[in-house]
Amino acid sequence: MYCTLDDIKRLLRVLENAGDTQYKIRLSSSHDLPQAYSGNTGTGVLIDVEISSDYAGGEFWKAKFTSGTAFTLYRGEDENSPDGSGTISSNFISTSGIVTISTAQWSGTPITGDQFKFRTTSNMSDDDAEYFIEDADDMINGLLTKFISSTYVPFTGVVPNLIKKASMYYASNLIFSSIFSTLNTEQIPTIIRGWFNFGKNLINIYLETIGGANIFKYSTYARYVSRKPLFDKIGVSEAAGVLGLYGEIDVQNVEYDEDFNSKEQIGSS
Repeated sequence: MYCTLDDIKRLLRVLENAGDTQYKIRLSSSHDLPQAYSGNTGTGVLIDVEISSDYAGGEFWKAKFTSGTAFTLYRGEDENSPDGSGTISSNFISTSGIVTISTAQWSGTPITGDQFKFRTTSNMSDDDAEYFIEDADDMINGLLTKFISSTYVPFTGVVPNLIKKASMYYASNLIFSSIFSTLNTEQIPTIIRGWFNFGKNLINIYLETIGGANIFKYSTYARYVSRKPLFDKIGVSEAAGVLGLYGEIDVQNVEYDEDFNSKEQIGSS
């Protein structure tokens, strides 16, 4: 990929800095930090959890201790949906595969009945976001191959910085449009609407730095193509000895092509 998921996250933070919470983009890792219940009697602390990269959703989660070391993770507040059991002395992966809690995230000494809660708050998975980056890169490759031989794109070595940034803006635009697909044009923030054009401008700037890019374009997309020589097509007499040069005039009997010009009269004034 021409850019990384971290590049996308950095660009999408612009929405958060603007204070527009309606349009925030939250990927898989977005979740509240775990909190201990006020009724806990132990000294245990759950520092953090890890969320699977293929997950997106907003849910409540709770880890409840059944002993001083063992706990059960519940998906929801009512404890009707257990999602696996583990201990603080070994790395835990939930039955669903969504939540991982490593031993390093536990500290202190929990007591039976102690509980810790957190909430996931993502609206797109990391994996889906990376697919959008791939889509953006395909669009960029399509534009580039009009000017650069397909031998050189996609880039397999160091990605030019301008192409990396173009990928960031294209992909971020696609991600936003997917998450907020119900918005009409007027509701989409101006900054988002400008990302696609800005990405295209970056591509054009990159192409201007490449010598011979236009030559490749015109050699690939010729402006004039004829299946027959022009003189043969319209039936004009072909002559040698033009402009005072010596030679003979050879008249060619070519069948008149009525489709070319039904009113054409060769030799008339």
